[in-house]
Formats: sequence, C-alpha cells, structure tokens
Amino acid sequence: MTRHKQLERIKQKLKDAALTDADHQLFGAKSHKYAMNSLLSLDEIRQFEQANGVILPEEFSAFLMNIGNGGAGPYYGIHPLGKKQVIDLDRIAEPFPLQAEMTKEQWETEYPWINGECVISDEEYEEASAKLFQGLLNIGEQGCTYEMMLVVTGKHRGRVVYIDLDYQKPFVTYEAHFLDWYERWLDEVIAGYVTDWFGMRRGGDDKQLIELYQSTAEERVKIEALDGMFKLKAISQETINFLITEFAGSSTALRSLSMQVLAKMNFAEAEVFIRQELTSSHAENRLRAIQCIHWYMPKGDPRFNQHLIALLPKESDEETFRFICYILQAGGVELLPMLQPFFKHPNEEIRVQAVYQAGQSDIKADYLADFMALLDDPAVRVQHITLQALAGVTDPRLLPIYERLLKQHETDKDYIRSNIERRLEEFPYNSKEQLDKVFSSVLKQVGKLFRKKL
Repeated sequence: MTRHKQLERIKQKLKDAALTDADHQLFGAKSHKYAMNSLLSLDEIRQFEQANGVILPEEFSAFLMNIGNGGAGPYYGIHPLGKKQVIDLDRIAEPFPLQAEMTKEQWETEYPWINGECVISDEEYEEASAKLFQGLLNIGEQGCTYEMMLVVTGKHRGRVVYIDLDYQKPFVTYEAHFLDWYERWLDEVIAGYVTDWFGMRRGGDDKQLIELYQSTAEERVKIEALDGMFKLKAISQETINFLITEFAGSSTALRSLSMQVLAKMNFAEAEVFIRQELTSSHAENRLRAIQCIHWYMPKGDPRFNQHLIALLPKESDEETFRFICYILQAGGVELLPMLQPFFKHPNEEIRVQAVYQAGQSDIKADYLADFMALLDDPAVRVQHITLQALAGVTDPRLLPIYERLLKQHETDKDYIRSNIERRLEEFPYNSKEQLDKVFSSVLKQVGKLFRKKL
C-alpha cells in the first residue's frame, strides 16, 4: 500500500513538474519534456531478468510497470530498460563492490591503476575496469562522461549511483531506493530548487536539514546538511539565526560553511562575519570570506573595496590574490598601480595573475617599461600572459623585444609566436613605404610578419 501511494504521488507530481517548468528551462528538460514512455509488463521485465541472470530492485520494476519505461527524469531523463548501455551487461549479476562512504583518498589508494600509479597489463586493466562497474544498470546520462546507474546487486542494491567513465570516484546518492530518488527530483523541480547537479546534495528543506544536523555528532553528516542548503531558493529567519549561532561555536569547516550559506541566502546578515574572517591570520579563512564576497555580493558593490585594497599588498596566497583582484575590478577600482609591485613577485602564479589583471587596465600604456621587463621574465607563462595583456599597445619600442622573442621561440609550442603575430596585426603599418621607413635590417622576423600581413 505504501508503494502504491508513492506511485500515485509520482504520477501527480509529474504533472505538477511539467506545469512548473512549462518552458523546459531546467537542465535536460528539453530532452524529455516531462513525458514518459509506454509501460512495461511484468512478463517483459521477467524476460530481461532471465536473460541477464538478475532480479531488478522492486521499486524500479514498479516504476517501469506503473510510471513508464523511461522518459522524464533527472538530467537527460531515464533510459528505457536495458537501452543506451555504456557498459556491458555481462557483469550485471556480480556484486557492486564500492562503499557509499568511500573518500577520494580511499578511492585513489584502493584503485591506484586509475591514476597510473601502478603498472598493470592491458588485460588486467580491462578486468579491473569491468569489475569496478559490475552490478550496475545504466538508467540515464548526465552529460560528458557522467552516467546514472542503478545498483542491482550487493550492499547498495536499489540505490542510484553516479559514475564517471574517466574514473573519478563514483557517488552513491542518499536515497534508499529508486522511487525515493525519483520523487525527490520531482519535489525539487516543483519547489524551484537548483537541480543542475541533482542528487549530489542532501535532500530536504532548511528545517529538515537542521534536524539532520542536530541529530548527529558526525561532522561529515553535519557538513552534508549545511551543504544541502545551497540548493534552496531561500531560508527562514529561524535558519538564519541557527547559522549565526553555528558560526560562533563550530569547527572551522562548519563555521566556514555556515558563513557561505548565510552569504548566499542573506548577504547583509553575513557581512559582519565576512569582515571578521578577513582579519584572520589563517589564509584559508580569508579565502573563504573573499570567495563569499565574489560569489554572493551584488556585482560592482564597493562596500569591501577599501578593506581589500589594504589587504592586497600583503597577500601571498595565489588564489586569495586572484579573488581580491576580481572583486576590486568589478568594484571599479583601477588596479594597475597596486599590481605593479607584484610583477616581480617570487610566486610565478601571482605574477601571471597580476599581469592578467593589469592587462584589463585602460592606463597600461603608462606602464610600458614594466610590461617590457616582463617579456624577459624567466617563466614562459609570464611572457605569454604579458603578450596577451599588451593587446592594443602599439608602441614601436616593443618591436625589438618581439624580434628577440621570435628568434628565441622558433616554434609556437608555447604560443609566443602566435601571440606576437596578433600584437603586430594591431600596429598601423599598412604600406610597404611605411615598413621601409620603420624597419631596419635588424628587425628581420618582425618585418617578415608585417609583410605577410600586407
């Protein structure tokens, strides 16, 4: 009776979801359009099971017989039974070997052949790969190399798992069986939740997620509960108060997540905590605060400009440096004078980021000497980004340097030659007479490219 009621709910929710997303704007909806295929009979299901030596999970069989043999569903929809299989069905009756709680580190340790950390023969590779995905029925695709699978054997029988054919760690979804997973998708479509990566986060609204958070002492589950709030459209004032309390008294990871959820849902409430974290002596805390500003503050809002301008000269973490630049540039700050000292920074990545951001400036021609020095940087990446940053600058003093770089880079392996060619195309020399006046015999390669342009 309980399953019958769930199937009836699903039929109604399919109609409600189709009305909610009538224009098929959600990810994958244009593929399935909330339509279902014809039902399967019990005999047809038994034929598939006998042919493959397996008994399908009861909830999935009920779906096929009462809702449809594929059609509307998460991502690009549900496949018809046994169709569009990206892995062979010859191992479908073997037990699925993975554990839901496996971490990325455990995955890499358990299967070192995936990252080439141990050498195995082609035959061993094929066997290990096949064993990894045994016990799975392909029920849908998510795009690229990502697939939705139903576990039909082993400990997780009945649950949906997402796999990557390029061997990133599989993700076992949270629901106990297919119908719960499918109904949750419908609930989230109807509620207007973010469904682009449906199933990767815990289900439920903010009240249910707080109950989950408070029911466990396991930090992993608490993190999942907070992370689940990112899919919501809004949260209640009660939840806002809860997040404020958790920020004050939780571990570093939970404190950071509480601030991020608060910033996404109510940036004004989060501002005081963001300012607090910006003064932290821990680079990770500062980075999280700055990311909250970049991701959730209205673009161009200048309220943090002065604080970030004061932080920038002291910053040595490359990712934090990058985000500060993004925010200040969006806030209308002229960055180039502040970036110029970073052109000689010992961290190559920071030099690259500084030059990239400086290249967006309208006053870069005033700093030509600094850019010219960067073209002699020992890192080819810095030379490359400097050439891109010099877009629109046509000062003749650059030509001897371009000549030298063309001689140094006889091929375009590092994209130096092609970028110089783009810069030369911007120079206003349009006749042979102009070329003869400008170029001496020492600028042979530059002159050759100009003549090619003519």
